[in-house]
Amino acid sequence: MTVADALDLYHADRKVGRLFDERPLRFVYEDAWLNWSGAHAISPSVPLRSGDHAGDAVHAFFENLLPEGHVRKFLQVSRHATTVFGLLRSVGGDTASGLTILPQGERPAPARHRVATWQDVTKRLQNVAVPALAAENAEGARISLAGAQDKLLLTVMPDGSPAIPEGAAPSTHILKPDIRGLDGVWSSALNETLVMQLAARMGLGVAEVRYQPDTRACLITRYDRKPDGKGGLLRLHQLDLCQLAGKPSDVKYESDGGPSLQQCRELLGSMGIGAADLKRFLQWIFFNLCVGNNDSHAKNLSVLQTQDGRYRLAPFYDLMCTGMYSGLARNFAFAIGGEVKPGSIGAEHIATMAKELGFALRYVRAAGESLVDALPVALDEVQAGLLAQAPGGAERTLIERLGRWIKTNTRKHARRWGMDA
Repeated sequence: MTVADALDLYHADRKVGRLFDERPLRFVYEDAWLNWSGAHAISPSVPLRSGDHAGDAVHAFFENLLPEGHVRKFLQVSRHATTVFGLLRSVGGDTASGLTILPQGERPAPARHRVATWQDVTKRLQNVAVPALAAENAEGARISLAGAQDKLLLTVMPDGSPAIPEGAAPSTHILKPDIRGLDGVWSSALNETLVMQLAARMGLGVAEVRYQPDTRACLITRYDRKPDGKGGLLRLHQLDLCQLAGKPSDVKYESDGGPSLQQCRELLGSMGIGAADLKRFLQWIFFNLCVGNNDSHAKNLSVLQTQDGRYRLAPFYDLMCTGMYSGLARNFAFAIGGEVKPGSIGAEHIATMAKELGFALRYVRAAGESLVDALPVALDEVQAGLLAQAPGGAERTLIERLGRWIKTNTRKHARRWGMDA
């Protein structure tokens, strides 16, 4: 076995195990990790035990750490790598997990960051074909973040200035510029900022976001990175629901064979997720319907490991109104009581969903009614805050038009659901 044939996984400075470039992928836990009192499995479907792990569960866990769509295709061409193993070897240094993935024999090095300005970041975004690869231009950068949308991983310094992580250095923030190349889609970063801030104002528990005017991008604070008290960062482990279900990212939608809402509920239950977080899950469903987020698939739900080794439903992320853009999907990502067309979901579908999820109908309706009632006032407050920051006419137009769209859509849903009293 040569160096090129294996990758080492680390949690902080502890070696977790080794991934071998075989068909199928093979993973083995390190004996020292198995014997450590604080050890945890990388996934429930890859349990803590000695010996080989292989098969769909191993492939799904590692494949879901990679970017999707055009970002992955660009990486495949630019890095001359087409396999999951080959891509992780190139970009596995900072993933959406608690793990650092390094070439066999390498150890985690002290974090290095290249100091920059927001103007530097703007130029970097403009000068690459795929913005998510902008940080790849930093010497030795090895970063990966799952998802189909363009993203740039950054570290924001205490004075608010950006820095580019180098090597496998952890990032503190995700910068998401406007979606490019889709007809009719405009100001998507401000759209996401507004919808995420709306969810936060309504108490749903989301990643912290703000609009970054220099780059005209949505700046998201990573909830899976925390200060370690020594001037560094702790990587917190998380799993999205495709990883939990053992499904690759290309079946993240229920219509493609991905998890249904009922299966998501069962997966959360299997991880010991408590009642408060299950209520958040229910609120997430209603919120996505109201704001027109038809892209709310299983990879947009994750569980986050706490310091005591337990799991909780992670803060929500990737919330935006897709419904206002004519070129994007019109069907909801999940069937609600068997119905995927948002405009056709009625009280009977809500009742069926409640039964499928194992919730009392009265409880489900109360959650929906509370959200519908609170949304207009919360939306007004978020709009006012963003309008005060809007740098130009296009941004103001988006904020005003999006606000009207969400209010109208919420009223229509409330009538269909019988929650408009």
